[in-house]
Amino acid sequence: MGETPVSRHIDENTALRAGEQVFAREFDGELVLLDLGRGEYFGLNATGALLWRRSADGRSVGQVAEEASRLYNVPKEETLSDMLALARELCSMGLLVPT
Repeated sequence: MGETPVSRHIDENTALRAGEQVFAREFDGELVLLDLGRGEYFGLNATGALLWRRSADGRSVGQVAEEASRLYNVPKEETLSDMLALARELCSMGLLVPT
């Protein structure tokens, strides 16, 4: 999908929420997203699910990256880079939107 004007402005201080027509369910250990507007399903791995859940709690991308860094014992710079890329991708698809 690529970057959109909205996704380009996402940084570590950005908080996100689910898109209006996006619903999430746990299924076979994976978080599955349903975009009712497009009629498409998307699957998120454990890292993606962490971003989704913590965004619902009002945490910023940077806060989620800090938690992921601790959980997976990976340098924060690496988890922040990965979380920002994922957040931008999900926003470009309209699955997450900045608050």
